Amino acid sequence: MSHLLVRFEPELVTVDLKIQEITLREVPRWSLDSDTSGAISNFEIEQNWDRVSTLLEETLWLEFDGEVMRPSFSITGFEGGAHENEDGSFDFTYVVARAEFERPKSLEAATIHSDLFLDDGNPRHTTHITVSGMEGADRMYLLRGEERDYEIHVPETAEVLGQYTHLGWEHVLLGYDHLAFLAALLFGVATWRRLLGAVTAFTLAHSITLGLAALGIFTLPSSLVEPGIAFSVLAVLILHLRRRPSEAHPWIPAFAFGLLHGFGFAGVLGEIGIPPDARVLALLGFNLGVEAGQLSFVLPIVLIGFGLKKVLKPNLHLRLRDWLALPTLGFAMYLVGKACLDYWFGNFAELTGRLVLVALGIGVALLLSYMPGGRAHEIKHQRILVFQAAMLLVFFNAGQLLRG
Repeated sequence: MSHLLVRFEPELVTVDLKIQEITLREVPRWSLDSDTSGAISNFEIEQNWDRVSTLLEETLWLEFDGEVMRPSFSITGFEGGAHENEDGSFDFTYVVARAEFERPKSLEAATIHSDLFLDDGNPRHTTHITVSGMEGADRMYLLRGEERDYEIHVPETAEVLGQYTHLGWEHVLLGYDHLAFLAALLFGVATWRRLLGAVTAFTLAHSITLGLAALGIFTLPSSLVEPGIAFSVLAVLILHLRRRPSEAHPWIPAFAFGLLHGFGFAGVLGEIGIPPDARVLALLGFNLGVEAGQLSFVLPIVLIGFGLKKVLKPNLHLRLRDWLALPTLGFAMYLVGKACLDYWFGNFAELTGRLVLVALGIGVALLLSYMPGGRAHEIKHQRILVFQAAMLLVFFNAGQLLRG
């Protein structure tokens, strides 16, 4: 997502554009990461800004009363991720650029057109537009692949609801950490009633904290939320693997950790932005989209699972559960290691970073595995699965290093 702020002042129109570093890495026409570090530094973007500026002028323009205005952007700063490199440069999360031009004396209609990074980059890219200083309150709008022109107006109820519902649905289906948590919950589901209880508890919990954070009542920093979400996947999975599904109560961890996931959803919504005159409507739409995304992921898996349970013999059914648990456990360890690495330990060289990631993921899994609770033979079986999944994580990261 890119953020575009258009301010109409008495004499000037100021256009500020905030672009994610990862978005710049997705553009196939260039390779700005000249040192192949996996991230673009401020030196690399400054040295190649003429190429970036050319792309911006080709794909973004404003139209005032039928006259096309193409802004010429210059870098004004960087946001986030200020990790210093050996050459004195630093990594960043966003690059911020600005363009200015004269405001027409009599302005009746204005349109913003954005093809930013859609045809040359990521076709799912979204441009979040904020318009300030033109006919009253600030306005917010989202342009994406199927809609590339915004004639400045106050968005109607259906527009706001539809856009934010789509964003919520898309975020869940692209958010592998939330999907992994739902998968971990399913290992403790034995009946349709318990599935309904788990889904309801998770929905209620994340709706509470999403609302509190999105409305500015109470928030948590992402340095706690994101590692906590990764931990929740591993904790719930190990909890459900050390007891039979018929004995599990998945609604309890669904509610407890759902409160944490709500702050994660709120972080995404805060990054997108909420229309100041339609906060409740945008929040409702995003939440509806999240629920739709969850159901579209969970229902097919549950239907297939219950179908196989009726067809397969008990021993084969339990063996299939173990086979599915192994990659899920390995992935959960990876999530924990990566989240801790990203939010707590900063950047390392690739080899050191992967060693730290593996050590953190396996270490947390082992700590959880040796907590008391459950039958002795089931705990032993769960520990074996953890050790096997740990080997999968080691082999995966070794393969990534060798490929690099």
